[in-house]
Amino acid sequence: MWKFMKKCLAVSASMGLLLTQASLLPAGAASKESFDFSYLGAVGDFTEEQTQNIAKQIYDGLSAHQSAITVGDSTDNYIHSSESDMESVMTIYRGVISGWDVGILASRRTISYQVPRKGSMKIVPSYLETDNYNAVYQDLMNQIDEIVSGVNENWSDAEKALYLHEYMAVHFDYDHDEYTDSALMELQHTAYGMLKNGKAVCEGYAWLYDILLHRVGVDAMLLESIEIGHGWNLVKIDDKWYHVDVTWDDSYDTHPGMVKHDYFLKDNDTMLNSYHTSTDWVLTSGQSVYDLNVSDDYNNGFWNHCNSLIQQYQGKWFAIHGEKSTTAWFDLCDFDAETHTYELTHLNSLDAKWARWYVFDNESYYYTDTYITPAIVNGILYYTTPSAIFSLQNGQVTWLLDLTSEQKQQGYIYGMYAEGNQLHYYVATSPNETSQEYVIEVEASEPETTTEETTTTTTTTETTTTTTTTTETTTTTTTSTTPETTPTTTTSTTPETTTTTTTSTTPETTTTTTTSTTPETTTTTTTSTTPETTTTTTTSTTPETTTTTTTTTTTSTTPETTTTTTTSTTPETTTTTTEPETIPEETEPPILIGDIDGDNEISVKDIITVQKYLLGKKPLSAEEYLLADLTDDQIVNIFDFIAMKRIVLNS
Repeated sequence: MWKFMKKCLAVSASMGLLLTQASLLPAGAASKESFDFSYLGAVGDFTEEQTQNIAKQIYDGLSAHQSAITVGDSTDNYIHSSESDMESVMTIYRGVISGWDVGILASRRTISYQVPRKGSMKIVPSYLETDNYNAVYQDLMNQIDEIVSGVNENWSDAEKALYLHEYMAVHFDYDHDEYTDSALMELQHTAYGMLKNGKAVCEGYAWLYDILLHRVGVDAMLLESIEIGHGWNLVKIDDKWYHVDVTWDDSYDTHPGMVKHDYFLKDNDTMLNSYHTSTDWVLTSGQSVYDLNVSDDYNNGFWNHCNSLIQQYQGKWFAIHGEKSTTAWFDLCDFDAETHTYELTHLNSLDAKWARWYVFDNESYYYTDTYITPAIVNGILYYTTPSAIFSLQNGQVTWLLDLTSEQKQQGYIYGMYAEGNQLHYYVATSPNETSQEYVIEVEASEPETTTEETTTTTTTTETTTTTTTTTETTTTTTTSTTPETTPTTTTSTTPETTTTTTTSTTPETTTTTTTSTTPETTTTTTTSTTPETTTTTTTSTTPETTTTTTTTTTTSTTPETTTTTTTSTTPETTTTTTEPETIPEETEPPILIGDIDGDNEISVKDIITVQKYLLGKKPLSAEEYLLADLTDDQIVNIFDFIAMKRIVLNS
């Protein structure tokens, strides 16, 4: 069960005397020019101009890695020793370190400052690394440079936000560990911790996402709720704001390649009607969410109803759509950022009966969502079904591999991603369970390209190449100290999800849905109490997460989640578990292998279709390919053609 706990933050105060001993920390990477901080608005009693001036001074001080940063202007005398002004300066400080890479090693937890005199004050940051600051800072900048190098400067801000959303969900994990060491606990809530360890809680997700967005020129702010114990982002696109929650869109480390889009570029109402059910949303800038222009322009984006990684393919965005559908569509999305519209080109479709994820060891029930995960290597599109991996080129489907009998005993394929010319795929008993990783090599050479028209109005360019694979796999077995709850099934014939929420203060809040594995939680809150004429520190409360499982694989750990949450004196939130639909299998019509054209008989038409395929004159769709494999040897060849002719001749 997830536990969300507020963490007491250390307070360090520096009072009275001017800090003449404040010296510069060793210089790290070259400092960058100050940026526009107008998105912060007017904080507290400061004007927008004064707010921006303070923010730029903090930015420049952090960029130079100063141990003490002077802010304000004694000639204008606009910073006073009031509690309100000091808290406003701290709010601006938090906004800068949470959004810009120069503050990535500054603590949000421990900050001291001198009481203002003559219109200016000094802030004394607490840095997370001091002994080896230069090397650590440079390493972090190199990692950030590498991540944003995949962003095309010609993309719209929405597309940049999408790319970084996908990148983080695939490459980073949720940190389920409960640390007793305060330094490790703090690291768990930072962008630094996310980059250093490859995992963090929600504050780390939001903090790093904010930094990456600012790096590519997109304004963003952190958004926090104490009530639900969680933090996420507001992203600004074309002078409008949108919610993005990477943490709860991440399927976490259990099934890489599976990415939800339930909380990407959404409006207030959509978030309130989801698990973000609190009303105490607080921005790091101190602004109210409800005072901003939060829009629903992207509520119907092409990323909706997609449970897998969206990526660039043939110059467009490739997405697999198929939530609660009988068909999974492989779509190229031509996105128009100005009109918020898109045109879809169907590359292929897969009938759900060939891509249905059954409840393990109980094939009377199955999940209605599709868990097909794509990966693109050297211009070739690979994708998973429950027990096989295929490639798709120019409409031609090739069966790459089938799970071995041993792997089939471990479950179905839930998740896949590409690294270099390797495909990493993950086998588990359900979308909620930890998985085992397997690796195969695919063709590393660049394919030649040909132009081929698809079945819709849009003409697309597909690549042609030959794919070779090796069956050698690397495997490590995952273990779970706290097993996930298995999907429960009923005998009801209505395929609806059931959501039960208890709202009393003491019971648990339990939510079950069919669309996600488990959204995670953390929170940050910013509080500052300042006695008169004394120093205050910003404090940030961040709830804890519970561990459920840890997985050991060849390249990453893969813990997973499910759960209910308890509420006591700490903020709570709910997580979700994917539930199977209770649809009796007997309602499905029988499948006639060999009936490629779907007329309920094997005829000359089907023979001709296979003949054209063997002669290279006509490709087969994924469903047609499976139907044409009469000999069940996972390949369509002359033996299937002969078997089909015999059936027709004997009928």
